[in-house]
Amino acid sequence: MRFRLRHCLLLFIGLPAFAQTPKTELHFTSSKQQKITVYKGTIFVNGNRAYQLAADNINYASRRNRLVEDNGNVFLFLEIKGSPKKDRLYAFGINNSKADSLLDAISSDIKDMDHDGNLEFGGSELPTAYPSNDSMYYNPSKFYEINKGRLIFDAEYTQKTDKKANGVYMSDPFDKSGNCCKVIPKPKGHL
Repeated sequence: MRFRLRHCLLLFIGLPAFAQTPKTELHFTSSKQQKITVYKGTIFVNGNRAYQLAADNINYASRRNRLVEDNGNVFLFLEIKGSPKKDRLYAFGINNSKADSLLDAISSDIKDMDHDGNLEFGGSELPTAYPSNDSMYYNPSKFYEINKGRLIFDAEYTQKTDKKANGVYMSDPFDKSGNCCKVIPKPKGHL
């Protein structure tokens, strides 16, 4: 009886340590049977080192890390920690045993945001406060969509989102010094 009690006690004490082990690798398999592993900032495709990130800032526990296949192309999305700014979503094209860096965007869910049948992702950075109650810095967004096997800028959805958030769309939000972003009047009803 004592042995069982001691054994149960050791098992009870040890379980929380196992449950709190951080996730440090990812595994995916494409419909083309490509085995993709991400470990310590390195992307491996079919066992071959395919891409090395400059730093291992991957949020391994994020549900946004995923493979998306469209029109025969395979895309790997990895969420990268962006502290103190918003997290980023890095997109890679996986072809044979290679991983090509395609773009990075503000991290978001990958879903059909504008109901056009294509998956979108992206967003805007955290807004910077402006020291006036009637003005604000323009806060631009940037959205992309997966369309016919390519990742392309979604200008229509970006404009719609910017108009809603800023009251106006600006194709060039930079000030005279080239810094982001221009000061605009706060739209009516804006907090």
